Amino acid sequence: MKKILSAALSLLVLFSLMAVLGPPAVSAKPLSGYNVLILKNVDAWNSPAVEDTLNNMGVPYDVMTSTELQNKTAQELIDAYDMIILISDQPQSFYDQIGLQMGKLEEYVRAGKVLEIHAANWGWNGGLWTTPLPRNVTIVRSYSSYDYVIANNTTLYSSYASHGYFVGLPADAEIITVQAPTGSPDYGKPSTAIYTLGNGRVFVTGLTLEYSVARKGPEWQEFYREMILANLDYSKVGPQQPVPTAKGLNIMLFNFYYYVQYHRNLERYNSLYKEAVAGGMDNETLGLAAIQNETAADYYANASQYGPVVANFPRIYIFIDLRKAALHQKQAVKILNDAMADW
Repeated sequence: MKKILSAALSLLVLFSLMAVLGPPAVSAKPLSGYNVLILKNVDAWNSPAVEDTLNNMGVPYDVMTSTELQNKTAQELIDAYDMIILISDQPQSFYDQIGLQMGKLEEYVRAGKVLEIHAANWGWNGGLWTTPLPRNVTIVRSYSSYDYVIANNTTLYSSYASHGYFVGLPADAEIITVQAPTGSPDYGKPSTAIYTLGNGRVFVTGLTLEYSVARKGPEWQEFYREMILANLDYSKVGPQQPVPTAKGLNIMLFNFYYYVQYHRNLERYNSLYKEAVAGGMDNETLGLAAIQNETAADYYANASQYGPVVANFPRIYIFIDLRKAALHQKQAVKILNDAMADW
């Protein structure tokens, strides 16, 4: 009863703050206003994860094979699409045909567009890149179960988080992830990067995005969604703007929900962790859970940088960090729960 009264009181305070909120900033272009082309001959690792992600975001897209691409000119691509995505894990015929058309794709980028290359080959479909990527970048075969996200000091885990790293990246390349096969980042093995070509940009990644987004948890889904937003140059609401009235009510409730979920799962995690250690759980599983817990704490700290989280419930700029904190904390609990269920 005490917790229920406390939650109700918090909501009452939040509702009273709504009257002083101003209007939000608005993106110059909604996600439904973009158009993306997906190039693939088959699903990577039997997963349409890219299409699923774009569908969930409300971004329109077309799908085309490497053979069908031969019938399109660079100008037709420029006129029709904001971004082109090449899917990982394709048969050899795909890479052979794309290699012959790389000049056309580079012309597309130079016109101010974005080429997103999922370069993780050596996959289930047996294909290999036989030609360099734009600006003579190449991918080197190297498997890693952990890849480190430089911007927010987090680690992505999968059976094989990446299949390779890049060499020959230009000096202006921004490194987004590096392989971390031992758990520590290896800055000599960049696995995701973005660099310029003419007026446009090329995004390259050796991460197993299609496999891991579909199978390895919310952190992968959030990471890839953020990459799409960044590659599309989607403008986000600035932190100086609060959220108003009816729409603000949704943000307030969502922030309140994720705040409660984070703290509830944090309490559960601390209890489970002590129990797992006492029960002799293996260090690898404990380490995976700890990574999720630490990542959640980092996101919660980001949400706290503008002051007490509760006081900022009506404001959109804590939403993403608070949501990620809750999702990672939930994943930490899930890892321990799943392992303990097998005891």
